[in-house]
Amino acid sequence: MAKYIDELTYDFARTVTPPVRETRIGVCSAYCGGCGQLTRDVKAGCAQLQSRKFAQSGGCQLNLALGIVSSFTNVVVIVHSPLGCSSNFLGSGGLRKTMRASKGKPAEEFIWLHTNMTEVDVIHGGLDKLRRAILYAETRYHPEAIIVANGCVPGIIGDDIDSLASELDGRISAKIVPVHCEGLKSRYVASGYDSAYHALLRHLADPIQEYGQVFPDEGRDALKRYNISRTVNIFNVGSNSSGDEAELSRIVASLGLIPRVLPLHASLDDLARIGEAALNVSICATHDDYLLGHLKERFGIPYIIDTLPIGIRSTNQWVREIAKFFGLEEEAERVIELENTQLQEALKPFRAVLEGKSVYVGGGELRILTTADFFARDLGMKLTGIKAHNVDRFVEDIIDDLFDPNLQITVAAGQPAEELNLLKKLKPDLYCGHGGANGWSSRLGIPSIPLYGQTLNYMGYLGAYELARKAAKALKNTNFSRNISRNVGLPLSKAWFESDTSDNIKQSELAG
Repeated sequence: MAKYIDELTYDFARTVTPPVRETRIGVCSAYCGGCGQLTRDVKAGCAQLQSRKFAQSGGCQLNLALGIVSSFTNVVVIVHSPLGCSSNFLGSGGLRKTMRASKGKPAEEFIWLHTNMTEVDVIHGGLDKLRRAILYAETRYHPEAIIVANGCVPGIIGDDIDSLASELDGRISAKIVPVHCEGLKSRYVASGYDSAYHALLRHLADPIQEYGQVFPDEGRDALKRYNISRTVNIFNVGSNSSGDEAELSRIVASLGLIPRVLPLHASLDDLARIGEAALNVSICATHDDYLLGHLKERFGIPYIIDTLPIGIRSTNQWVREIAKFFGLEEEAERVIELENTQLQEALKPFRAVLEGKSVYVGGGELRILTTADFFARDLGMKLTGIKAHNVDRFVEDIIDDLFDPNLQITVAAGQPAEELNLLKKLKPDLYCGHGGANGWSSRLGIPSIPLYGQTLNYMGYLGAYELARKAAKALKNTNFSRNISRNVGLPLSKAWFESDTSDNIKQSELAG
């Protein structure tokens, strides 16, 4: 699998929307079978054409895109859509405050407005409402940037939010940042990441203007160049915690490098200086590939994107890749030896509880693969199956490298009915899943732990310890899940549970 993307066939600066993931990286969102067959089908292009006979609702690009851009410092968000598109926003303010406080950033209110489009606006257009909202945000809150998130309805009727942004540019002090996150354009909710980063690249990643110095300082300039040559941008995601960021920064600093975490919760000044680094490092290819590919094209910064530092093996690989770029292989091996020795000793009491127990892991593709590998390789647990939200070219080789080709894998964003069918048949001792899914597994009497958490540690060596500790704790007392299963039923028929999950997948003609 290629770590670096060298050929980009579109000009992001002149295109108001990013290409959809269906055409950009080829994504599979419907599959049930063995790992080996899946990777063969993905490489042949068959898996990408599969769909479902019965499908439940999935996520929305707008929520994922706004999860990124709304975290920036001193911005106001305007959601241009009918009111229902903001139904998930009520808890965002509290999460934003919590995350900023945990990172030591100043407290800041989460300010968002809504154009509340109606049936009349569908006929006449909603740009007048949006114009008033932008001017109100400018005069009332004086933000550095106004983020305009375009929903499905204005996308369908053709509201030209970019022309409006150009019209108001110069009339107000805030930067207007249109984000095209219309969910109808792609089946893959992760396309929302591309929408957010496309807007960042076009409107917020402009380098800060440097002026000539009246009294040049060669020593200061040399120090700045040196610091940039040692700076590593670590690209965070909405599902990691400040503890994860601190742990990864600690590891990078132990190599004598300068870590810088962004873009979530960054200031606009931080984003403008995003090109002042020697290396960009991803912790999730699903999240970052679009942004890092274009930063390489624009600023010439190479990047590493081939693993997620969860578990011992993957964290070791992450460290080695960074060190190799800077010629610090010997330093990396010393760090890895020290960290691994201490961690293996610390894991012994948890391994005694977990060894031989079965586990099922479901969620984002890279996160589940590295998490499942840690459970099996380092804790001696038995994998009964894995479920990925989607599968693309970034994980083809990882699946082949890590897992038995006969291991059950399901590809589904959401689809709890399918997952419950499998869990009832597989009966794992532990379920590790994406937020919102754990409640369903509890109804089957299966104890669970979350796959991620903004207040929990999962990444790096400390994260491996914490993940093992959480799993062992969940299995020491399973009364809660057993009581739930005795008293709370499932809204699915007996016939559904007796059916074969793979029968719900509509095979492509190529696969047949």
